[in-house]
Amino acid sequence: MSRKPIFNDEQIIHNSMKAIRTLPQTKIDFMLQKIGGPFAGTFHISGSWGDKYYYIKVIPKLTPTLTDLVIHQIKTSPAPQNSSPLLVSHYISPQMASLLKQKGIEYADCAGNLYLNQMPLYIEIGGQKHPPKAPGSDRIFRTAGLKLVYLLLRNPQVVNATYRTLADDAGIALGAIGDLFSELEKRGNIAVDNNGTRDLKAVEELLQRWQLGYLETLRPKLLLQRCQLASGYDINQIPEQLQKIAVGKEVLIGGELGAAILTSKFQPQSAVLYLQPELQLKTMLQLHLVPDPDGDITLLQPFGSQCHWSGWQPDGITLADPLLTFAELYGSATDQVADKLYHQYLIPRLGH
Repeated sequence: MSRKPIFNDEQIIHNSMKAIRTLPQTKIDFMLQKIGGPFAGTFHISGSWGDKYYYIKVIPKLTPTLTDLVIHQIKTSPAPQNSSPLLVSHYISPQMASLLKQKGIEYADCAGNLYLNQMPLYIEIGGQKHPPKAPGSDRIFRTAGLKLVYLLLRNPQVVNATYRTLADDAGIALGAIGDLFSELEKRGNIAVDNNGTRDLKAVEELLQRWQLGYLETLRPKLLLQRCQLASGYDINQIPEQLQKIAVGKEVLIGGELGAAILTSKFQPQSAVLYLQPELQLKTMLQLHLVPDPDGDITLLQPFGSQCHWSGWQPDGITLADPLLTFAELYGSATDQVADKLYHQYLIPRLGH
């Protein structure tokens, strides 16, 4: 990377390479410069020992919440021929490093911690202290950007909608759209032809980063309450209870319960319900929910006007869009149902 990085993601890539650059008689050649795309930051490392190709998975802030999902993404994503994934982050704690090594994930961070574990490179550098300043998320992965990317992933054709329509549907300021589109274009996630028509690119990479951003950044801002069902009530009764109450169709069912309705042969252990704040108390009373910070029922406030699913709905209830439901399935226990949702509902949208 000879030019100055223009994205925080690029800065993380640049800084995380310093430990590799110190390896004796080693040369790094970057094959791609754009951040956008599933194989962003592909590079060739060579020396007297031979050579190796890697492609980079950028995770700006690796947290315990995200680690299982990141490992799943790395393990299941297609790879360029003859290359291996390298997870790079601002800082990888000793605990996270231990888990990554157990799962066979190679990594590098901006502190100089490094783990390469494939012939002919077997290198481990640990114990480097946390760098003093962590870069913030690139704008597209902050709250407003995540809301816009949700719309584009939900229906890629809206990439050519008017700025006013996109702002209204996403629930963000009209003035933010132009800058967000500009960043998406520079990343390589939007291409514009000579007629000014936009086309969404590298949607798999964008989907993976959006899911991480949703869980880490957007979802906490939507949280209204975590609850537990009162004794004697079962999570599978929630759809039936919603059918009986006046505002039931205004509550969107997502999470594991939504996935169970959309698929089959899956027993939900939790649920996510999207509802407006003014409906919270009435809904909690009628569904027999009691506040519990560790509860299995999460109440979230929807954003914009497109959180509902426009497809098939069971009578008397409303499902959240499968994209939101998919984003909630980030633990190893739900990998199979997440893959089923992905192939049945998301791939047809994304044009795979």
